[in-house]
Amino acid sequence: SSGCATPTATAPTPAVPRTVPLVDLKHVKKLYSHPQAWGQCKVFLSGYLKGVERQDVSSTSRAAELVAQDPSGTSAAISSRIAAKIHRLDLLASGIEDSPDNATRFFVLRKKAAGDAAAGGLDCGIEGRAGGEGDEDMGRYKTLVSFTVDHNDPGALAESLAVFKPYKLNLTSINARPSGIVPWNYIFFVEIKGKRLEKGGAVNSALKDLGETAKGWRWLGSWKSEL
Repeated sequence: SSGCATPTATAPTPAVPRTVPLVDLKHVKKLYSHPQAWGQCKVFLSGYLKGVERQDVSSTSRAAELVAQDPSGTSAAISSRIAAKIHRLDLLASGIEDSPDNATRFFVLRKKAAGDAAAGGLDCGIEGRAGGEGDEDMGRYKTLVSFTVDHNDPGALAESLAVFKPYKLNLTSINARPSGIVPWNYIFFVEIKGKRLEKGGAVNSALKDLGETAKGWRWLGSWKSEL
């Protein structure tokens, strides 16, 4: 492909890819990657790999692994340089994301050990106000919560998200993932500004209200934001 996407009624002047392939991509018949990657590389894909079959996989590293196992040599993966190096894959193109400042966050979770607070470890526990943290300090923390709703109840999701507003808790991220239990049933992951305290506080109050609107919820942790 020339790298020029076909103009349409909704996009009469398509965006131009930020980079060009390092080699000819005519041999690529199938692409593997995590679903999120397709949306982050739309311009390059529509310009150079339009019409190529796409296969969703659990991660970009898994995509690289599958390509390495393909004896046909006609598949490719959207993955990291590290994954390509580990699986000894050729680099076909670099920097294909639409936005140069695009980034993916990963969480490393573990149970909090007794000595973590003294050692300055990651704070993912429930805390009191013994440290003298005020509301301004609390805004430097984030909390992650997951919940499910009755999908047959109109407005159930809106009602669950609305419980955070009365307590002035800002939602910084909302994501949905299939529950894997019931078809077309989803688990919602909500990230909010604030920290869950041992007793009281805005986060606890909102979670109490969430219990009245959602089918079930889980607090997944609170941590100090470094961003």
